[in-house]
Amino acid sequence: MTSESTPKYTPLDICRRFVTSVRHSAELGIEVTDASEQRVRALMPWQEKLVGNPDTGVLHGGAVFAFLDQVGGLAVVTRIYPEFEITPTIDFRLDHLRAPGKGKNLIGIAECYRLSEHVAFVRLSAFEEGQEDEPVTTGLATYMRMKIPSENQFRKSKA
Repeated sequence: MTSESTPKYTPLDICRRFVTSVRHSAELGIEVTDASEQRVRALMPWQEKLVGNPDTGVLHGGAVFAFLDQVGGLAVVTRIYPEFEITPTIDFRLDHLRAPGKGKNLIGIAECYRLSEHVAFVRLSAFEEGQEDEPVTTGLATYMRMKIPSENQFRKSKA
């Protein structure tokens, strides 16, 4: 039996539900494998349709970018859990250190390391599955915090 103050879903549940509801995340095949207080780990499987250079089989940088942007936003979700806010990307910077290997799945990790009243700050990295010591890309992102008024706040503002 749960009390009203006990959240219905875990951060991992919320992240997985969100990924399946966003079309581009589903197209990328993102699978959230872990979600803790401020950190998310996810997998993006190598897919032929995501290849940027057919001669080498290297994933397109845009697919890597979209993957990590999604994982970064989810790190913010876990940091503010059990509250919920809309968190559009303000700024996003990646350093592509090397190309991921053909046929290699990518693991993305994002950590929301700071929250201010209006902005969330996130560190990101991606590496080939099984090679966590050799990142493919690293980056930093900021997300706007758009608080959703609670039902009580909404009622007060209409009065």
